[in-house]
Amino acid sequence: MNKPLVAAAFAAACVVSVPALAYCPCYTASSSYNTYNCGVEAVTGTNPTLAEWNDIFDLVSKGPSVWGSAGPSVSDIGQGCGKPEALHNVAAKFPCELLKAIAMAESGWTQFCAPDQPADQAGKSSRTIISFDCGYGVGQVTSGMHAGETPSFDTQRVASDATYNMATGTQILASKWKATNCVGDNQPSIVEDWYTATWAYNGLAWSNNPNNPNLDPNRGVYDPSVGGSYTYQEKVFGRIENPPGASYWTSVALAYPDRADCGSGGAPPDLPEPSCASPTDCAHQRSTHVSSCFDQSMPDAGPDGSGATGGTGGAQPDAAVEPDATVNSDAAGEASLTDASAGSGGAPAWPEAGTGGWSNEAGPGIAAWQSQSQPSGCACGLASGGGRTSLMSSIALLALVAVRRRRRTTP
Repeated sequence: MNKPLVAAAFAAACVVSVPALAYCPCYTASSSYNTYNCGVEAVTGTNPTLAEWNDIFDLVSKGPSVWGSAGPSVSDIGQGCGKPEALHNVAAKFPCELLKAIAMAESGWTQFCAPDQPADQAGKSSRTIISFDCGYGVGQVTSGMHAGETPSFDTQRVASDATYNMATGTQILASKWKATNCVGDNQPSIVEDWYTATWAYNGLAWSNNPNNPNLDPNRGVYDPSVGGSYTYQEKVFGRIENPPGASYWTSVALAYPDRADCGSGGAPPDLPEPSCASPTDCAHQRSTHVSSCFDQSMPDAGPDGSGATGGTGGAQPDAAVEPDATVNSDAAGEASLTDASAGSGGAPAWPEAGTGGWSNEAGPGIAAWQSQSQPSGCACGLASGGGRTSLMSSIALLALVAVRRRRRTTP
């Protein structure tokens, strides 16, 4: 076989199969470009496989009562809002669909990858992904990861362990659930009841109010492959309905609250159970959904409160505005973010330009430009839906075509 033809076939296959290179920053503690005082050194490692990622999310979703020493402690959260269940404390747990969608937007499910920046890290072996503002790993954990900070969690494990990283990330999500008003009857097992907590995760700001006039008043469900102007929580909910592929999670057509109930400020009051078919369509109705990662063996999985743990303590403050200056400062930070898919009419399905990670601090966070179907952390993402098999098949097919053409033209 003619070697130049084989080389050409391989090059052509790469052009077809690799639409975009990965974006893998590693502003590790020892980097001379570490201007944000990142305090933990990157750890070498191999990014989990898709199946391993799904196992990680399913475990973390069940909370500290199940993950045990695999993650840090997370305090109990409130369940019930008197509609009809009375408020009481329960062990923290999280819809796996929500965790998967947030992590997809934050890092493209990347804990480890081969750095391509900054200059003194580029070309090194696969290691912890660290954004310039010190967002570490899949959850882009930022708070506590700077030199001199002494958080309650193990910073080394945040950098080295994808499961621990995601579990640490749920601490901030749990705090948002506890600090915001009720959605429906405030059931942790119902995905839609996390609407306001997800809003607060990115900042209780007017930019995330669905009534913001800068948003399209006729927008439908967010589709990351199309993009557009949406609130943060609408983007997360839209990702849940539009996963990168069937192997990531099963599409769930979530219900949305009525915009008329969301008020005109940075934080909504108590919201009725969501029932609208999209952020702007309440003429059509949808039902709410219990997360697929909870089953009858999980405590407090049902709206009747059966099997409840804890007492009658009030873990759910009735606070309309969260008294967290770093969260509210996200209003400016979020407005300055660049949504890589907004208005692109077919840009990669993920991620946006980041949101500052689980720390909830303003900043661009991570923008991991990898193939949406292969968030493997490698420097050369494969084409959507194909993976390694698709790449090798393309190489073989093009090489075969080249050989056949050469035979037809050989005297």
